[in-house]
Amino acid sequence: MQSGIVRLGLAFLLACGAIWQPPVLRAQAPDASAAPATTSGPEAAEADQQYSLSVEVEVVTVPVTATNSDGEFVTDLDLNEFTIFDNGAPQKIESFELSQEPLSLAILVETSSRIQSLLPEVRSAGILFTQLIVGESGEGAVLTFDRDVKLVQDFTGDADRIETSFRNLQPGGDPVRLSDAIARALFLLQRRPEGRRRVIVVISEARDQGSSNSLGLVLRSAQQLGISVYTVGLSTLRSMMGRPASQGVASPFPAGVAARPTPANQPPTPDAQTNWGAANMNVLALIAELVSTAQNLVAGNPLAVTATATGGQDFSSGGKGELEQALGRIGEELRNQYMLTYRPNNLDNPGFHSIRIAISRPNVQVRTRPGYMFAPPLRKSPATAKPPTLQRPAPAENPGRDR
Repeated sequence: MQSGIVRLGLAFLLACGAIWQPPVLRAQAPDASAAPATTSGPEAAEADQQYSLSVEVEVVTVPVTATNSDGEFVTDLDLNEFTIFDNGAPQKIESFELSQEPLSLAILVETSSRIQSLLPEVRSAGILFTQLIVGESGEGAVLTFDRDVKLVQDFTGDADRIETSFRNLQPGGDPVRLSDAIARALFLLQRRPEGRRRVIVVISEARDQGSSNSLGLVLRSAQQLGISVYTVGLSTLRSMMGRPASQGVASPFPAGVAARPTPANQPPTPDAQTNWGAANMNVLALIAELVSTAQNLVAGNPLAVTATATGGQDFSSGGKGELEQALGRIGEELRNQYMLTYRPNNLDNPGFHSIRIAISRPNVQVRTRPGYMFAPPLRKSPATAKPPTLQRPAPAENPGRDR
C-alpha cells in the first residue's frame, strides 16, 4: 500500500514538471523566528543568492541496479541484454560498464531537536560512511540541516575529517529543511571535477518543513544533473519516546491526576507518575506525531519520493543495527551498479523524458532513475552568449574545507 502511495506522489511531482522551468534553487534564508536577523556579512549575501542549475542534455548517464529474486546483485550481464527506452523510443547505448568512477558523496544529516535522542547513533555512523561507501578513492562532504543548512566538512578524502565531523554533531532548531539541504548538496556536487560519480545520502525524518525550495524543483534539478539520492529515515516517535525528563517535556495531565495505573497501595502522586514514566512523555505531542505520520503516508513520504525520483533507494532505520545495514547496502549497491550512457535521439520533444530499462535475462529486476527534464537551449546572440554559471558566495561556515 505504501509503495503505491509513493508512486502516486512521484507521478504527481513529475506531472508538475511537465511544464519546464529553469531549475533555480533558492539559497536558504535565515529563520527570523528562531535566531536574530543578520543584515550584513557573507551569510546575508548568501541568503540573497540563488543556485542556478542549468544543464544542457547531450549525453544521458543511467545508473542501473540489477538484482535477482533473492535481492542479490547481478553483475554478469552483457551489453546485448540491455535495452534503453527514452519516452518509449529505443536508444543506442554508447558505453556500458560496472561503476568504476571514484565517488563524490554528499552526506546530509538532520540535527533538529526533534531527533536529539537519536544523535548518539548517528554520530557513530561516520566510520561506516568512510569504510563502506566512500572507500579509498572517494571523497565526502558533510552537511547538517535543521532550521539552518550548514557545511560542516567540505569534500575531502581524509576519513578522519569525515568521522570527526560526525562525532561533533550537535542538535539545532525544530524545522527540518530537507529540500534546502538537498539543493545545497546539488550545488556543491555539480562543481566536482568531471569523471566522478556524484551521490547524496540523507539521514533524516520523513519531513520537510520550512524549506525555500519545493521538493518538485529539487527533484527536477537532481534528475538533470544525474545525481542519485539515497535516504535513511529516522523514527520521530522513537526519538520522542527516548527524550529524558531533564529536557523538560511536560506531561499533559494535571498534577495529581493518574495517567496510568500505579502499584497497589501507592497514591497517584506526580512523583509516583514520574517514577513510572508517565510524566516523562508529552502524550499529546505523540498523538500529534501519529496523526502527522498518517497524513505524511497519504501525501507521500518525501524521503521515499526523493529516492525513487532519482534512482536511489529509501531505507528505514529502527535503530543502530538498521542504520548500519542500510549504509552497508548503499555502499554495496554503488559498487555493483552498471553505468550506461546514450545520446537521446528524440530531443525535439521538450518536457519530461521517461527512462525505461528492459533486460532480456529472465528473473532479473532493474532499478534506475525514472527520467529527466529537457528544454531546448535558450537562443542568444554571440555577443551575449555565456556558459551556465552558478551564483553563490562561499559559505561563512566552513571550518573543515579541504583545499
